[in-house]
Amino acid sequence: MHSESDSLSKMGLNNCGNFLKYSIFLFNAIILIAGCGLLGLGIYTRTSQTGLSRVLAILGSHLYSTLSIVVVVTGCIVILLSFLGCCGAIKEVRCMLATFFALLMIIFFGLIIGGILIYAYRDVIGQQTVDGLYRSLNTSYGMPGQEKITDAWDFMQKIFSCCGVVGGVNSTTSWAYYKEYSQWFKNQTGIRRYVPDSCCRNQMADNLTMCTGMALQNIAPVKGPPVTVTTLNDELFMEGCYSVIFTFLADNVQIIGGIAVGVAAAMVLGMTFSMCLCRKIKDDYYFD
Repeated sequence: MHSESDSLSKMGLNNCGNFLKYSIFLFNAIILIAGCGLLGLGIYTRTSQTGLSRVLAILGSHLYSTLSIVVVVTGCIVILLSFLGCCGAIKEVRCMLATFFALLMIIFFGLIIGGILIYAYRDVIGQQTVDGLYRSLNTSYGMPGQEKITDAWDFMQKIFSCCGVVGGVNSTTSWAYYKEYSQWFKNQTGIRRYVPDSCCRNQMADNLTMCTGMALQNIAPVKGPPVTVTTLNDELFMEGCYSVIFTFLADNVQIIGGIAVGVAAAMVLGMTFSMCLCRKIKDDYYFD
């Protein structure tokens, strides 16, 4: 009778338990790949001059350094989390599954709280970002020893087809910011360029001279704002970069929200499966 009970306790998981076991393993294998990708991305952005690093340089090197460290640490945590989940599922170790569940729950609620804080302080974050862009463009663009920031602005303006900080065609803080406030414009001698080449749609010589205000004095960027039909310059990007990027994010908010919901659903599913598998595993299975 005793031997029959022992043999039953060692039979392990039933079909439902095995389904949970291999589902969690597959789930964590995918997370492991994502964690390795995050770790690699963090290391790459920290050691290479990527487009992201160039743009973040505008707001200060400390922001870029902090973000890259956060990505590296997040990648390490995700790798550890997925490793515990894989081992706990395959080896059927309840303490590993419990640790996986606890860490996943902490990350889940951390992301929710972080999202709430970002939403609650979105105006403050937006204003601080705009202020950083103003400060960078006003005092650093085109200045000696500030080549990184100058290259970053040129890169961003070409990539996003924008010019200046914020606002539309008739704003003094978009394309007109250069001639109104920037030291780059004030320090020029001889024939002045009213905007840099990176604000121009076409990099051909004739188009550049018209775009930067070196050829025609009766259209933007020499004239305006406001810009009228007669002073409009088709060769010039006229929206501020912050406005263009904000509009891009707003237009794709459904995609961003869908990804966030998908990640949250996957985390809830992972927590649910790990909790169910813990209940399926028999303590006697390990100690006999």
